[in-house]
Amino acid sequence: MTENKAQTRHRKDDLPLDGLSFLLADVQDNLGNFLTAFLTLQHWPSNRIGAAIAAGGLGAVLARFIGGWALDIIAHRRLMLALCCVVTCVSVTVMAGVPLFYPILLAHFIAGGAGALFTPILAAISHHTAGAKGYIARMGRNESFNHLGNASSGFLMSILGKIMGPVAPLWGVGGLAVASLLLVSGFSAKADEPPERSKEAVSASETTRAIFTLLFEPRLAVFLVTYLLFNLANGAVVPLMIERYAFLHLGNPATVTAICIVVAQVIMAPVAYLVGKKAPQWPRKPLFVVALAIQPVRDCFVVLSAGWPTLVLIQILDGLSSGIILVLFYAILADIAAGNGHRNLLIGLGLALGTIGALLSNLASGMLTSSYGFNTTFVILGLTGALVTGLFAWRMPETHASP
Repeated sequence: MTENKAQTRHRKDDLPLDGLSFLLADVQDNLGNFLTAFLTLQHWPSNRIGAAIAAGGLGAVLARFIGGWALDIIAHRRLMLALCCVVTCVSVTVMAGVPLFYPILLAHFIAGGAGALFTPILAAISHHTAGAKGYIARMGRNESFNHLGNASSGFLMSILGKIMGPVAPLWGVGGLAVASLLLVSGFSAKADEPPERSKEAVSASETTRAIFTLLFEPRLAVFLVTYLLFNLANGAVVPLMIERYAFLHLGNPATVTAICIVVAQVIMAPVAYLVGKKAPQWPRKPLFVVALAIQPVRDCFVVLSAGWPTLVLIQILDGLSSGIILVLFYAILADIAAGNGHRNLLIGLGLALGTIGALLSNLASGMLTSSYGFNTTFVILGLTGALVTGLFAWRMPETHASP
């Protein structure tokens, strides 16, 4: 009887997790793109647009560092999720209604932080509602719905933008945040189950000691460096492909952008779901090495051709690689954190480093492209990806115990 109740509760939590992963995809991943388009048509100079986008990235990094620690000691996850939805809606309203430099800067900083917290909060809720055994399968399902949401809402927002102008996607993101509030109320009380070791973790000295202990864990150090460098090698590839496509006057860059986004997201969805399902049986390391190795292969194809058929192939490979990495990211960190009660701290730390890597990738690639051209930049990114693959294959041990 108890088992049947647990299964019923688990199924009840599946709907809000699926819905939130789908609806919040644009809030997390595409708000900066929509804001860039909006500010460009407001005739903002490039340096001010860059500052506004960087503010969102800084907010995301800080929120993930702090949020991961908070989720290990705070049980009110539904309230945190609802507050993030409200903050996102208010911030987007300010950006759409008051397109002035300092209000936009502050609003995107706050929205970036709120959007960055959705993933770790949903990960924490997933662990408490699905249990340790079902956690990785649930995360694979979250990622699958997230990618489907990105593909669907990206297509919808592009239509809204053409019909109503560049401000429409911003209002659309705010509307998705409001709709998400309705789903938050659908979680069972299991979502707010007290975290492991909550009393001890409240202590600042214990938390500091735990952080230093974890950071000197060799497996964690190798994995975090790998994830940072992977995002450094991978973060700028798609923006540079689209920029080169426009520079060479090969066609409408908006169309190829939509193709790139949709193709990658559609491939990621089933890959993430399958990896999540099979993660309890499969070892982590071989599959992660394959996913890392795909990145330099993509760069080779980029150098060979700038045409859209090649870009589609490149995005198929991106979908395979990212679909694997985004799920195994949670699986490997869960393996490393097993028994220490700081899983969310590691997730927040890893996501923050990934964000830093992506920001540095775009910054460095822009400078390299200005000085040496597109192909040289892609070669350097590919070589970086190859070095990352070698580092992980050489230094990272298997973290998954045989079933």
